[in-house]
Amino acid sequence: MELPVRVKHGVVRSTVMLKDLTPYGARIEGMDKQRIGEPIMLMLPGLKPKLAFVAWSEPMTSGLEFDHPLHEDVFAALVSDFAVGHYRRMATGRARPAVATPADAEGSEGSSKRNLRDAA
Repeated sequence: MELPVRVKHGVVRSTVMLKDLTPYGARIEGMDKQRIGEPIMLMLPGLKPKLAFVAWSEPMTSGLEFDHPLHEDVFAALVSDFAVGHYRRMATGRARPAVATPADAEGSEGSSKRNLRDAA
């Protein structure tokens, strides 16, 4: 991942770079070293703010563990839409992966994305 996202740490809001994402947490770059266990609100695209805690931290890089894991459909949608490979597909004129997803087969992609926001 290479995705700029907003974070809120205490009363401070800033933009960081989301570098890795799993259903259980994320790695961000762009914040000073954080204290282990500190809460951070991570604003992922299309979702409500996600509570996470600092699991490890180095200067300018931190690993976060989500309070509640991302729903598997939410995670899959984020990876599909924002993983580095997505931008390569966009450059070649293929916005979606070549493999059809269950939502594509049902023709309910719009309602699925709305439901993903609620599932997070």
